[in-house]
Amino acid sequence: MGKISNAIQMLNYLNTGNKYSVKELSKKLGITERMVRYYKVELEQAGIPIETFMGPNGGYYIMNVQSQYNHFNKYDLQVLENINLVLEEIEYEDIDKYQKIVNKIKVASDIEEEKSKYFLDNNIEDKTELYLTINEAIIKQISIKILYKNLKQEWKERTIHPLQIFNYDNKYYVTAFCELRDDIRHFEISRIKLNNK
Repeated sequence: MGKISNAIQMLNYLNTGNKYSVKELSKKLGITERMVRYYKVELEQAGIPIETFMGPNGGYYIMNVQSQYNHFNKYDLQVLENINLVLEEIEYEDIDKYQKIVNKIKVASDIEEEKSKYFLDNNIEDKTELYLTINEAIIKQISIKILYKNLKQEWKERTIHPLQIFNYDNKYYVTAFCELRDDIRHFEISRIKLNNK
């Protein structure tokens, strides 16, 4: 595929709502990891905000994803393949256009299968005061003061503007704008306490 096709395909994968490491995207697209990073920059310059989840299991993802595809299953695709055979037999003049459409649907179907493996799962059963406070801040678009335990096991005060709660690798996180860092950060909820002072 060409550069534009690769960039679009990378965007399609990120639009599934899942997080992909640079290595995973490189393998799926058949390009180098350097090119994956290049496409990320290019997509961001085109106005598409791609988030980076830091750490050894980190990667790229897009927040607030909305599906761009209809949901096709393997049975729908089989029907389309059968129609293709009939069209070939009658020598339908626009068979090449039909096949291009079917191929697009196949790609879309493959993308659908990638959706929601583990990311953007907000089904927290234990609705604690902390969870309810964060969720309310997301809905009302307001900031909250928290204490956050850093890697040195020290509790530090932060003022954050929560954007989204998600589950990754059996842990819950809140994506928020951090006033201290002046940037988007991902806070592990188990390391957060409400700062009520």
